[in-house]
Amino acid sequence: MRLNKLSLTWRFILALTIGGISFTGSVSAQQQAAQQVPIIRQISVVGNERVEPETIASYLSVSPGEPFDPVKLDESLKALFATGLFSDVELSEVQGALLVRVVENPIINRIVFEGNKRLDREELLEEVRLRPRMVFTRAKVRSDVQRMLELYRRSGRFAAIIEPKVVQLEQNRVDLLFEVQEGPKTKVSSIKFIGNKKFSDGDLRDVLATKQARWWKLFTSNDTFDPDRLAYDQQILRQHYLNEGYADFRTVSAVSELTPDRKDFFITFTVDEGEIYNFGKIDVESEIRDVNVNLFRAFLLMREGDTYNAEAIEKTIEALSNAAGLLGYAFVDVRPQINRNREERTIDINFRVLDAPRVYVERVNITGNVRTLDRVIRREFRLQEGDAFNSALVTRSENRLNRLNFFREVEVEQVQGSQPDRMVLEVGVEEQATGELNLGAGFSSLENFIFDFSIRERNLMGKGQDLRLGLRLSGTRQEIDLGFTEPYFMGRNVAAGVDLFARKIDSSSYGSYFDTKSIGFSLRAGMAINEFWTLSTRYTLRQDDVSLLDSYLNAVYNTYFDARTTNGITDQDEFDRRVSRFDNNNDGVVNLDDFDTDGNGTISQEEKQVALSRGVQDSIGKRYQSIVGYTVGFDTRNSIIRPTRGHNFFFSQDFAGLGGDVRYLRSTITTDNYWTPWEGWTFRLGGEAGIIHGLGQDVRLSDKFFIGGPRIRGFDTAGMGPRDFANNQSIGGTAYYIGRGELFFPLGDAALESGINASAFVDVGSLFRAQEDALAPCTFSRAEYDAAVVDNDFSGLDLNCMSGNSAKPRLSVGIGFSWQSPFGPFRIDLSKQLRKQLGDRTQTLQFNVGTTF
Repeated sequence: MRLNKLSLTWRFILALTIGGISFTGSVSAQQQAAQQVPIIRQISVVGNERVEPETIASYLSVSPGEPFDPVKLDESLKALFATGLFSDVELSEVQGALLVRVVENPIINRIVFEGNKRLDREELLEEVRLRPRMVFTRAKVRSDVQRMLELYRRSGRFAAIIEPKVVQLEQNRVDLLFEVQEGPKTKVSSIKFIGNKKFSDGDLRDVLATKQARWWKLFTSNDTFDPDRLAYDQQILRQHYLNEGYADFRTVSAVSELTPDRKDFFITFTVDEGEIYNFGKIDVESEIRDVNVNLFRAFLLMREGDTYNAEAIEKTIEALSNAAGLLGYAFVDVRPQINRNREERTIDINFRVLDAPRVYVERVNITGNVRTLDRVIRREFRLQEGDAFNSALVTRSENRLNRLNFFREVEVEQVQGSQPDRMVLEVGVEEQATGELNLGAGFSSLENFIFDFSIRERNLMGKGQDLRLGLRLSGTRQEIDLGFTEPYFMGRNVAAGVDLFARKIDSSSYGSYFDTKSIGFSLRAGMAINEFWTLSTRYTLRQDDVSLLDSYLNAVYNTYFDARTTNGITDQDEFDRRVSRFDNNNDGVVNLDDFDTDGNGTISQEEKQVALSRGVQDSIGKRYQSIVGYTVGFDTRNSIIRPTRGHNFFFSQDFAGLGGDVRYLRSTITTDNYWTPWEGWTFRLGGEAGIIHGLGQDVRLSDKFFIGGPRIRGFDTAGMGPRDFANNQSIGGTAYYIGRGELFFPLGDAALESGINASAFVDVGSLFRAQEDALAPCTFSRAEYDAAVVDNDFSGLDLNCMSGNSAKPRLSVGIGFSWQSPFGPFRIDLSKQLRKQLGDRTQTLQFNVGTTF
C-alpha cells in the first residue's frame, strides 16, 4: 500500500496493514503492540536510475533491525518527497523487508521560450530558477511561471499568460517549453479623485507621474500601470498640496481596479485636503560664531504671511548649507524647528545652523577612470589638497569635468576626513565613448549627393588630446582636413593645436560660378583668462587657386558681345554710340575683330574675361593668404555637446595682410543662451553676425560669406543672399546676421530611454552687401517672376540682375528629431519658410547619421 499520511493519537486505535498482516494496538498498550509489530530485516530500493540506493536509504527514518513504526514510515515518506528527486514514492513490506519503490523526476535537457517579443530570452532566464541538467519538479515550474508573470506585470503587461509544457525525451529527460502570450500593455484608462475641492481632477492629473492613456501619446510609457509608480504618485500628490499650503493633507486611499479583460486599470485617489496654512514667524539662529547671522537671513526664501510651501523650506535649507559652504563650512547641519498653530493656521519656522568647524580638503580621490589619466581629471579641479573648502568651487569642478564630455556621469561626494576639520572629495566618474565615427549622407539641389566622413578621438590615449580627420565629398566639393589639439601644452594651461587642410570647391557647392582649390595649415593657441573667459589666437597660411567656370564665362561674354556689336543694329544713334565706344580697330563697325586681341580669328577664354567686372577679374588666379586672428570667449554652459543651462559669447577677428596677396579684416560674433524653464524642457536663444572689409582692395568673392543650411534651417547650402539671378549663382555677401530660438521638449520616458529628442525652432537671418557693381538690383518681385513662369513670358522682366541683396530677414520654422540609434546618432529637420526673397533656394528636409565608438 502507498503511505501518504499517517498519524497517531493516544485516544484512537490505529490499524496498519502491511503485506496482508494486521497490527492493532493502543497508546496505553505500547509494549504489547511493539511485540506484535514485525521487525525490518532489510531495506530494498527499486525504480531508481540516477540516485544510489544508499542515498535513498539515508533519507529514511528507519533502519534494519527496527520495527515497522508507522510514524517513522510517514516521516520517511515525507523526507523522500522533500528531496525533490522523485515524482512518486511507495513504501511496502514484503516478507519482512521494507521495499522502497521510487519514480525519479526527469532531468531538464533545455529550456525554450516561445512567443516572447517584448522581453528577450536573457531577461526571462534571469527570473527562471530552473536550469538545464537540473531536476524537473512541477512546484519549481509553477514558481518560475509566477516570477516571469511578475516581470511582465512590472513592464505593464497584466494580461500576459505563460503556459509551461514538457516534451518527454529518452533516458528520463525532458525539454521544458514556456509558451508566452504577452498580450498588450495594460493601460491606465481613467484616473479619478474623491475629496478634492481646491484643485480639479485635471490639475491633479497633471501633477502625477502616471498618465491616462490616449491615442496621441505615442512616445510615453507613463500611461501603463505600474504599482511602484502609483506609490510614487501618492508622494508627489502630497508634495503638491504641501507646496500649495495644505499642511494637513493626506491621501486616504489609492485604489487600482483591473478590468475583467485585463487590458485597463481604473485608479481612484481619495484625498483629505485639510486647511490652508500661511508662514508665521521666520528666523535663523547660527551657532557658527564667525558668521554674522544676518548673512544667513539673506538666504531665506519665504516671508511671514506667505502661503506655506514645503519645497521652499527644503530649498532654504539647501541655500543656507551652500552659503556656509562658500565660507568653508562643509558639514553644516541646518535643522528647521517647526511650530504649527492650528487655530490661526500659521506655521512658524526657525532655522538653526549648528556649529561646525571650517573645513580643508584633505584628499581628492578619483575612481572609475579606467582609461582617462588621473592628471587629466585633477587639472580640471578648482580645489586641491590643503585648500580651504568652497562649495562653489566643487560645483564648478564638477561642471568642468562634465564639459569635457569624457564621462557619462560625474559625481563628487563630500566625505568626512580623518579629523572634523578635514574633508575627502570622492570623485566618481563613469567613462563613455570618446571616439566618434560620423557618416553623413544627403541630397542637395545644388550639390546633388553629399557624403561626409569624419573620425575623431577626443581623449587620445586618455590624455585629453583631440585628434580628428574629416572628409567631405559631393558632386561639387571635395575636402580633407586633419587636426590635433593638446589642451595643456607643455604642462601649462594653454591649448595648442595644428590643422592641415586641402579642399576643392566647385561652383555648385556655394551656388557660385567659381572653382576654388585651397591648401594650407593653421596654428592655434588658447588660454583661460579666468574660469569663464578664454583667449585664443591663430595663424593661417593658405594658397587659393580660383578659376571661373567656362559655362558662366561663355554666358557672360555672349551677353557682353551682343550688347556691344553693331550686327543687326538699325537705329543710327545706337549704331554710332557703339562704334564710338567699342570700335577698337577703327573699321567703322563693331564685330568679332574688335575683341580678338591676338588676331587669330577666335576669342579665347582669356580674351572673354574682358566681359567680367573688375571684382570678378580680381578674384581669378592664385593668391596667398596670410591670416592672423584671435577669439575672446565667455562660456558658462554646463555641457558643450548638449547644454541645458548657461550662456556663451564669442567675438573673433581675422586680419589678412601679414604678407600674402589678400588684405581684409573679418569680424564675427556669436552667442547662445540656455534655460530650463521646466524639468526636461530646454530653451535656446542665440545668434551670430559677421562683417568683412577689404583693406585697399575689394573683397574677393571666395572670401565672402555664404549663408544657408544647416546654419539657417529651411534653406539650401548657400541658398540665401545676393545671387546672379540670370545664372542662378550665389555671389556672396560681406555682412550677415542669424538669430535662433529653439525649444527642446521631452517625448516621454520611453523616448528618453531610446535616446529620442525633439525640438521646435525658429531661424531668422539675412546675407547682404554683395559689393557687386556689374549687376543692377532686380526690379521685379517674386510674385511677378512666378507669374511670368506660369505664363512662360519673361519679355517684361530684365533677368540680368542681382537678387537677394537686402538686409530684410528670411524666416523659417520647423521641428527636429534626434535619435541615438543602434547604428549611431540620427538627426532630421523638417522646416517651413515663412519669409524668403527672390532667388532664395529652399530645402525642407535635412538629415544626418553617424556613430560613436
